[in-house]
Amino acid sequence: MAKDQYDDTTRSWLKESGLPSYEGATSIRKPSGFMPYTEAGIPSLIVRDMPYLTDSNARGLILSSNRIKDENKNRGMQQNMFMQPSAGKQAVGHEMEHLLARQNAGFTTEPRDRFATMVGDPKFTTVVPEFLNGLKASLPHLKEKYGIEDGYMTPDFIDKKGSVGLYEIFATLAGAESALNVDLTKDPELRKTMFKDQNVREAYNAVTGLRQTRLDSKDLPPYTPIPEPGMMDKVKKYLGFANGGYIENAGNNKLI
Repeated sequence: MAKDQYDDTTRSWLKESGLPSYEGATSIRKPSGFMPYTEAGIPSLIVRDMPYLTDSNARGLILSSNRIKDENKNRGMQQNMFMQPSAGKQAVGHEMEHLLARQNAGFTTEPRDRFATMVGDPKFTTVVPEFLNGLKASLPHLKEKYGIEDGYMTPDFIDKKGSVGLYEIFATLAGAESALNVDLTKDPELRKTMFKDQNVREAYNAVTGLRQTRLDSKDLPPYTPIPEPGMMDKVKKYLGFANGGYIENAGNNKLI
């Protein structure tokens, strides 16, 4: 199959979604500086500008089904991302999160469910609402410092659909991280609100970004939480141990 030719599932689901199902309705973006680093986890990525989306409220989209029977179709589809032609790096980063989830977990909603399980709140009654309250309080800071602003980053969405749409919230946050090359869990202000708990930070990092995939056979399995460096790691560093872990002045970049 030629790179620009849709597979049968893609073509069929475009039609079902009311979107143009012929390749000529899109143009493939040429490689440039618009790509977040999570591109490394999608080996056959195709970013398609779709002018049809220009007058919609979607900056971009990927195709995916939540039906259990469609898991293998989700995993096996061509790795297309459909974008408004004017959509920028953070919007691409958002859709990249969905592609990573579809490729490695089978469904775009999985980061939400795995996060809830990791933090011991599978019914979204304790930890998840607390995280969402912290997110709501952090919206001005996220917008001012990082330019994070979309339909999921509003008090109304968080209050009405936050638990169900948590995977979209994660995609926006992690998409900004990959576009800006920062780690939001290290932000001192966010550590007072949405990321104040270590288990929340570890679970969030485990279900976002390149931790959803394996770039090397020696990497940990996808979606594996990694404990944050503790005081003993810092002590080892100062004592000269080679595997001291955390490096105090290493910057704010997100670790894979």
